[in-house]
Amino acid sequence: MKIIYLILTGLLYLNPNEYQDRNWKLRKEEDGIIIYTRSVPGSSFDEFKAIVLISNTSLAEVLGIILDANKYPRLIADCSEAKILVQKGKYYDIHYLRIRSPWPIKDRDAIYESTTTIINGGKQAHVSLSPLGNYLDEKENLVRMYNGVGYWELEEVEKQSIKITYQFQGNPGGLIPAWLSNSVIVANPFKTLQNLKNRVAEIVD
Repeated sequence: MKIIYLILTGLLYLNPNEYQDRNWKLRKEEDGIIIYTRSVPGSSFDEFKAIVLISNTSLAEVLGIILDANKYPRLIADCSEAKILVQKGKYYDIHYLRIRSPWPIKDRDAIYESTTTIINGGKQAHVSLSPLGNYLDEKENLVRMYNGVGYWELEEVEKQSIKITYQFQGNPGGLIPAWLSNSVIVANPFKTLQNLKNRVAEIVD
């Protein structure tokens, strides 16, 4: 009985973040980019977490690219159109995205509120993304994505080396089956972080 009590007590005091971390499955590790996915209770659509370490740059440079939503077609995989709808200061915006889909599936669009918090003396930044699907009327021949939440996390791990974590989970809307959406959940964030690396390299050059 004492052994059972100790086991149960230990389970009660497990760090919930550590428990969640054990649910991630490594899906790809290439070109310095690591992609994890996991299932989400109550949803058929998986969540991804993409991580990359970029050297010879600064947190401000990387953050500047991530916050430049008007140029998201050069950053976000399959993004064909993007524009900032509202800008309040440097660290808050509402932006619109249009995402290409393979024929015969209709393109998707979405509206997100982006809020950035700088912490740890400027060595960390957190960019939260929250859906605002009703902010604009739906457009003809596009499917509006109403559900999706995620963030960008930037951390200066050493001088001129920034660790970037991009995590997101959403519902593409319409009649896309979950298996089809989940089939690109590795490729798209991988391409996005490749684009981010290339954009940073352009600044360095």
